[in-house]
Amino acid sequence: MKEKNIFFIRIMPGFLLLLIVVMLCICRNRENGKPLACLAMTSADDSFVASVAQELEKQLETCGNRVLVSFSDNDMNQQINQIENYVAMHPAVLVIQCTGDGSAYDKILERVHDDNMQVVVFSSSGKLEHADIQMVNSSLGRGICAVNLIRSFLKKTNNAMTEKPAKLLLLGNAATEADIMTMAGYQLIGEKYLRYYDMKHLEFYREDGKKVEYTDGYGIRCAVEEPTGGLILDKNGDAILNPYYVPDIELITAEKYMNIQTNLQGQQAMDAFLGDRENRDIRIVVAASGEAAVGAACRLEECLSRGDLSYSADKIAVFGVDNTEQNRRLVSEAAKGNGIFRGFVGDYSISKESDNIIRSLLVRKKGVYQCYSYYSGYNEISDANGIVVFYDTGISNMDIFVRGEENAS
Repeated sequence: MKEKNIFFIRIMPGFLLLLIVVMLCICRNRENGKPLACLAMTSADDSFVASVAQELEKQLETCGNRVLVSFSDNDMNQQINQIENYVAMHPAVLVIQCTGDGSAYDKILERVHDDNMQVVVFSSSGKLEHADIQMVNSSLGRGICAVNLIRSFLKKTNNAMTEKPAKLLLLGNAATEADIMTMAGYQLIGEKYLRYYDMKHLEFYREDGKKVEYTDGYGIRCAVEEPTGGLILDKNGDAILNPYYVPDIELITAEKYMNIQTNLQGQQAMDAFLGDRENRDIRIVVAASGEAAVGAACRLEECLSRGDLSYSADKIAVFGVDNTEQNRRLVSEAAKGNGIFRGFVGDYSISKESDNIIRSLLVRKKGVYQCYSYYSGYNEISDANGIVVFYDTGISNMDIFVRGEENAS
């Protein structure tokens, strides 16, 4: 039982809250037979998602419920078909971890929603009118948390007088819309000004445009010294300085380093990157997949042991995602000088504020609830608490995303 409690401390707040919400809803829908709960999840290949689904299923069955779980392999059309099949079974609760744009799910829920069915949706792409309970978080904020970890590492390890810009490799993932938003959060580290983000091409818009000015930190008016097309402008028509910009970074992104999700892919990506001897001066690797980060760290540590890299181990860091036992152990080992996996951004356990959310669920049927906190660690882990990063900064609420061929202006 103790191990089970520890597991729940470590899983994402949304899913832990979801478990409580689902149980509450099912209790209200219990009939003579076992109530049915259906879970439509994203990808079984994501070990974190799979483990959460497994734990949810186990707990719900222990409470006397019949549970069906499906994975869509990050295919939105497949997931919508799975949802339609579930709805035909008239479950007491339907849980959807959205693979694609939430608006597509709202349309199907409008057609099939039943007052006897509680619909719980995890989606951050706008309010869904036909979800009883919508859990949202800032996928952009997840990327921003990683930027803060990188900033802390560089502040601790850089010699401002001698260091050249730190070479940073991004091993990305664009399987879902949330993943793309997180990618934008990572890439903010290389942008001096806030810009619109092209979700199709996975980059910030940077095009020729008219002259634009901004006010620097000393109150001096200056002209923007880079292409102005795609800039987000304030109410006065000025460019907005990006608070997450790190000037001492050389950010490297490329299509061949996208959709790197497994441990092996992480190792292979590093082999490809380090095949160019000019990249032996790598300082930081950030991976959008927890397992890919572990693979990248493993390969870099092998290179360090052979003396193949330009910097010593204390100057190199790998950052990943997911609050897992493995990641916590690796961060703790790195703090002792036994590795370079120095931090991760993962979902934090339910905070005291979540108790208020749960009470709200008991008295009102519909609602949209924000999960604000992420768990992150850099070189230190303190029991189950670590370092909590709150990213309700304003930028996380901006609509910087431009889909498809829409023009940024």
